[in-house]
Amino acid sequence: MLPQPMVKHVVLVTYGEPTGPGIREHLTYSWRLMQGVARSTADIAPPVLPLIALRRAHERSSLWRKHRYQSPLEPVTLAQAAQIRNALARQSSDTWRIHVGYEFREPQLLTVIKHLPRREQVIIVPMYAAASGFTHDLSKQSARYIDFRRPAPIIVAPPLAVERLASISADHVLQSTPPGADKNKTALVLAARGSLLKPAKDVETGRAMLERLGQAIARRLSSSFGMVATGWLNYGRGDKWTAPPIRATLRKVREAGFRDVVYFPYGFLADSSESQLFGRLAVASQPELKVVYVPCLNGSFELAEVLAAEIIAAH
Repeated sequence: MLPQPMVKHVVLVTYGEPTGPGIREHLTYSWRLMQGVARSTADIAPPVLPLIALRRAHERSSLWRKHRYQSPLEPVTLAQAAQIRNALARQSSDTWRIHVGYEFREPQLLTVIKHLPRREQVIIVPMYAAASGFTHDLSKQSARYIDFRRPAPIIVAPPLAVERLASISADHVLQSTPPGADKNKTALVLAARGSLLKPAKDVETGRAMLERLGQAIARRLSSSFGMVATGWLNYGRGDKWTAPPIRATLRKVREAGFRDVVYFPYGFLADSSESQLFGRLAVASQPELKVVYVPCLNGSFELAEVLAAEIIAAH
């Protein structure tokens, strides 16, 4: 009897934001987020954490209800898993199993891994554009927590190389831009998640990598648009956050005389409330602009092909 082929497991991981506006779902998510991320960037007294989580949950739940927003993240992530499964089948004769896990809601990453056979290899793929203390490092912490209990290794795949991701993103923008647009009269706005410039704790924010990625996309598309500008989706006030904030970028575009805008949230691999809702709210501050929203890479064939190659190389 021939030996059974060794199965390799791939776990795609995202934050796993709430699917809808329900306050209970938002509160659970916010509580886990505060424990996992906020405490890694600031010294927050434990008694204060529940109050911060409750306020955040109430604000997000109310905002989603007001705009009748439902998150697309879960179906997008499942579609990405299907694309990567197909890409691995094309590129490798090994036996692969694809799973989806989340950092801050069920099924959580640790739960997914604990249910996998202990003697079979696991490759975690954080579905984020840049490595940081809030993205890949969270997955590495989970891997370290459970790795000593398993004879088979747990590998956390690194983020995609900046130039490779920039090339995929630039092609995606061009393919998603309506044909016939006058490039000389159209501005491209690139948006990414903002971060504190000097967190209270020494943690990698991913800002430098996102800056390089934005510059690489802009370099590839500078001849395709009359103007290319980058802005940050910040969630704090004052000058301690990445600049320019996205609203200032949009204002700059309008003041430069542009009315037609292509908006692309380049700092995200999958659409979420940050890429969709918060971007649209920022655009609403400049009602004179006529905006075409380019979705995130989501179920991109090219993204899946590159990720599959990275997974094969990682194992």
